[in-house]
Amino acid sequence: MLHRSRTSPLRTFAPVVLALALACCLPSLLAAHETPDTSELDSPEALRAALLEARLEEAATKTRLVKGLAKAAAERTYNQDQYDVQHYDLNLQLFPSTEILSGTVATTALVVGDPISTVELNFDNNMTVGAATVGGVATTFSHAGDILTIDLDRTYNNGETVTVAATYSGNPEGSAFGWSSYGGEDMIWTLSEPYGARTWWPCKDQNIDKAESIDIHVTVPDNGLIVASNGLLLSEVDNGTTRTFNWHSDYPIVTYLVSLAIHPYTRFSDWYIPLVGDPMEIQHFVYPDHYDDVQANYSLVPSMIGIFAGGFGEYPFIEEKYGHAEFTWGGGMEHQTLSSMGGYSVDLISHELAHQWFGDSITCATFHHIWLNEGFATWSEAYWREQTDGFSVYQQYMDAAAYMGEGTIYVENPDQFWTIFDGNLSYNKASWVVHMLRGVVGDTDFFAGLQQYMNSHGFGSATTEQFRDLMESVSGEELDAFFQQWIYGEYFPIYEYSYAQDGTTLSLGIDQVQSNTGLFTMPIDVRVNTTTGTQDFVVQNSQANEVYQLTITGDVESVELDPDDWILCQVRTGVSNPTFDQGILVVNGVHWDTYSDQIRNSYSDSLFCGYQPFSFWDTFSTPSGGYPAALPTPLGHGSVPGDVIGQFSTIVWVGNDYNGDLVDWFETPIENYLELGGNVLLMTRRAHNFVDASLTEYLRITWAEGASGGQELGDCTAVYPGLVDMSFLGTQNYVDVFYTNVGSESTLLFTDTSGFSGVRGIGVIAEPADGGVLRPDGAKFSLLCARPYRLEHATCRANVDFILTNFFGEPYSPPVGAPPAAPLASVVLDPVYPNPFNPQTKIPFELSQSASVELAIYDAAGRLVRSLVSGVQPAGRQDIRWDGTDDHGQSVASGMYFARLKADDTLLRQPMVLVR
Repeated sequence: MLHRSRTSPLRTFAPVVLALALACCLPSLLAAHETPDTSELDSPEALRAALLEARLEEAATKTRLVKGLAKAAAERTYNQDQYDVQHYDLNLQLFPSTEILSGTVATTALVVGDPISTVELNFDNNMTVGAATVGGVATTFSHAGDILTIDLDRTYNNGETVTVAATYSGNPEGSAFGWSSYGGEDMIWTLSEPYGARTWWPCKDQNIDKAESIDIHVTVPDNGLIVASNGLLLSEVDNGTTRTFNWHSDYPIVTYLVSLAIHPYTRFSDWYIPLVGDPMEIQHFVYPDHYDDVQANYSLVPSMIGIFAGGFGEYPFIEEKYGHAEFTWGGGMEHQTLSSMGGYSVDLISHELAHQWFGDSITCATFHHIWLNEGFATWSEAYWREQTDGFSVYQQYMDAAAYMGEGTIYVENPDQFWTIFDGNLSYNKASWVVHMLRGVVGDTDFFAGLQQYMNSHGFGSATTEQFRDLMESVSGEELDAFFQQWIYGEYFPIYEYSYAQDGTTLSLGIDQVQSNTGLFTMPIDVRVNTTTGTQDFVVQNSQANEVYQLTITGDVESVELDPDDWILCQVRTGVSNPTFDQGILVVNGVHWDTYSDQIRNSYSDSLFCGYQPFSFWDTFSTPSGGYPAALPTPLGHGSVPGDVIGQFSTIVWVGNDYNGDLVDWFETPIENYLELGGNVLLMTRRAHNFVDASLTEYLRITWAEGASGGQELGDCTAVYPGLVDMSFLGTQNYVDVFYTNVGSESTLLFTDTSGFSGVRGIGVIAEPADGGVLRPDGAKFSLLCARPYRLEHATCRANVDFILTNFFGEPYSPPVGAPPAAPLASVVLDPVYPNPFNPQTKIPFELSQSASVELAIYDAAGRLVRSLVSGVQPAGRQDIRWDGTDDHGQSVASGMYFARLKADDTLLRQPMVLVR
């Protein structure tokens, strides 16, 4: 089975962080292009790239250079805990020619705790406060440490209301407020998430305290400027040389969602028909030269609101409006009732609209829980596509969002903006949490839970635990483990499975084999395809090794785990019935569009097969221009299934760790294939990402500097007789290297002698003395650390041919008696019984004449568990018992095992299932 093979564990993380850093420092770069539209994309890779770019821009828009990216989120002061904001009244005048903002902001607060004699507001020291009032009467104040303290006229007790106002001026230009331009005209914008509101107006800048209502009066020069903001436009007054716009909202609003977007916009409207009640106006404020461009996608907004309303509950701000106002940032910002837009793609529109429910109506209580905003909005992009284009497109969108790297979705340090708006975690992986929760509780309870979530927390704030508890109450499911492992934990489960049929009983063994995190508790869908049809099951999985007994009809043809991709996981099937009789399989892991002529020319020149015959597999979709003529038709795409890889004597994997082949590598049962006796040649940059701890041990190498980040090679020197030096056709960067002192059973093949402080290894081969379980002359693993498509063709081809011929013995002919050839008449290994078994089973075999026999137990990964018989055995029948212990007398876990009988030149095996 292929799962989530489009996003690698390590590939996306560093580039996104780098891009975010660049975006933070260079906002003009983001303004230079539109957010990509995915509606016309013709391949999963193109879709994924476009979606990742869109989310990168969305995240980068909110990850800005704020005082060196080191500004801390101010904690609530004791004084702020004693009052609750009821109303803000912003009265602002903007002077674009001098870039000065002056204004008066009044705050009405209700005392909800201890008595207070001051009101403390967040307000950065970059602005100058000139006066303050209490109830309209002048009072004293202080402004220090980015806190504005206004002295009250008396002590106010619990239940009393007080109104304070501050008059101030200055230039608030920065990450939250900008004096920009578009088309030669002023374009003034705000974007205050996460902590930017305090830089341009005094407020209680805390997510848990929303003002119950707000008034926004903005006066600008009367030169065609239009002020777009939250809520309803109550008035637009011509003052002669200036014009004043008065916006008002009666819905609770958090400070970072208060917005200004000012430009000589073209305005136009559409209408949404709500589930109940009168139509609501949809107002668009667009650059005049974009009017025609936005029509097609903006026309989708009414139906989009209707679809989201059907799933989540009615549009939250139905008594006011929804709409868009263009601004100069890339991506978008979900300002309440009026999203600021740096593009107009369908996915950007659906993302920002979904925020009106998730982020605006319900706001994360603190930015630790930002996934409640961004994860839901990202998932909603896929949900919109599901409702308009079908479930398969929804699956493509979720596949594009898969992230399997490190880091927790819970933001441990929200002082660091890039951790709040991490595109991989807060957006992509968080959207998978929503998707997986849907799968766990089912659609009925999931959507009922979302609507109850809106009813319970709408116009307020929420934490992860509050959302969890609500979904538990609606679904009746225990969700502690789910949220603990997916929000506060890292990584994902890796499942390996095996099965055996006994009549109408299918014994299914599932192992969790991930080593970088704990065990996951998840329901797993199981699809069994038999001669009588398809049968679906759900098994509850939480242990390292579990065996399930499923009642089926017909003979099993195949078994699939998580067939509809409801779990962010890798599913590894073991190698099935290996024959090793189909020669060489070349697997392409280099993206055709990204490396175009380089990779095409490499295949045309037979770089990776040495002119030997081969079959072909592509981890990517068919390229738009078709395949080079030198390539045979691919046998498949994505990762290589276990029932395919075992047919081939050698796998040549041409890797790159870019656009998806790394996960395909991990989902292909490479280690199982090696253990059984297959040979592998891996040629790739960033090899450390492919060669995990167990494969590093297999190769007996030690990674040197730059491992996983990569270095630039200086040369490629052959150090094994028969191999030749290779020159480069292009830059060999992002290449991992290792130290030259390789361990026993491994041989150094190539080195770099000039790119590092000392000689480094870039080519090696491991040749286990005992070979593989089923092929004693196999199990060889050769690694070449380089960008294979940038190696000089003639020398690379010669070296590949040498490795295939001299080390791997290609072309390979399986010896007589190799599996799964029919057993010789003189040796019989009958099925074990009972099977499944606990605590022991019998392994019957029969010899027609005395022979040297080895009978051993191997696990599903091909590892030796127990040696039962070794030596010359007499002719006749024997029943050998196995009690489920290993060679150390320790009980082994439930799961699939194999009895392997080698008698002279005959090799046979039988499967068995141990059930504890």
